[in-house]
Amino acid sequence: MKKFIKLFLYPLLIFSQSYNGPESIEFNSLTESYFISNSNNGQILELDSNNELSIFASNLGNGPHGLEIVDNVLYACSGGRLKGYDLDNGNQVLNFNVGGTFLNGITQYSDGSGNYLFLTDFSERKLYRYRIEDEWISSICDFPRNPNGVILEPMNNSLYVVTWGNNAPIYEVDFTTQEFYTATTTDLNNLDGISIDECGNFLISAWSTNSIHRFSNDFSENEIIVDGLSYPADIIYNQLNSVIAIPNSGSNTVEFITYSPFNEPLGLSWWCTDGLQLNNQIEEIFIVKTIDLLGRENNSKGFIIEIYNNGTVKKKYKI
Repeated sequence: MKKFIKLFLYPLLIFSQSYNGPESIEFNSLTESYFISNSNNGQILELDSNNELSIFASNLGNGPHGLEIVDNVLYACSGGRLKGYDLDNGNQVLNFNVGGTFLNGITQYSDGSGNYLFLTDFSERKLYRYRIEDEWISSICDFPRNPNGVILEPMNNSLYVVTWGNNAPIYEVDFTTQEFYTATTTDLNNLDGISIDECGNFLISAWSTNSIHRFSNDFSENEIIVDGLSYPADIIYNQLNSVIAIPNSGSNTVEFITYSPFNEPLGLSWWCTDGLQLNNQIEEIFIVKTIDLLGRENNSKGFIIEIYNNGTVKKKYKI
């Protein structure tokens, strides 16, 4: 395994005064604020664009753990329940019993049939699918290992799930067929969070190395890009500001690291190259939707995916 030299990575800010078991972090691109789950005291904190930290929601009970924003609602995994909070005022708008035990990872997906959340259950080793519009829930699959973080790879509509334990595998899930297989095996222990950059590389936190590992999209390459962490949990890559946000559950801190796959040659995969070339093309058809790597509607700078009226998809990097 080749270790990446951190020439282009450095901490921006570290806050510790109010974190208590920080587990998951989510970025609101509209307000440029972060939400952090305090898993030891039932709180969700908000770090606003002025670097002011405040309590957004409290008394969640179990956890909370995974966080995900869809439209104007922040969803949180809390024990066996999925809870939702209005982003404008913090009021609770959802308290749904999934029927699980320890909901942990969460990600989203949208298509013509609705908006969905995918939830991992760490204890039951399950993956659930929840439809937001009518609160429909179903179990997709059962894993042989404890699932943790989950991310949607939007180009192939596949889910990737990292797992806990020794020599932790990474699973790929086809949620249309409800089948999964091992995308890769690793020599790492206790994988926690997973995100994805503009080039389709997977960014994965590992407790065994206290590092963030970057895997190429086909998992043929693996290198450390951030080290010296303390039990890094459920990370997120904020492509708007080119920052990896990392909750350190072992030290009760949250660390923000500048990162861009375009700063060094290894990041220039076919995905990035294709996207940059497409910037100069003139489209004769119209766009029906523009999304980011997490499947969220987005027209800001960074890597975007444009969906056209004829069913084609274009990948672009907006500067």
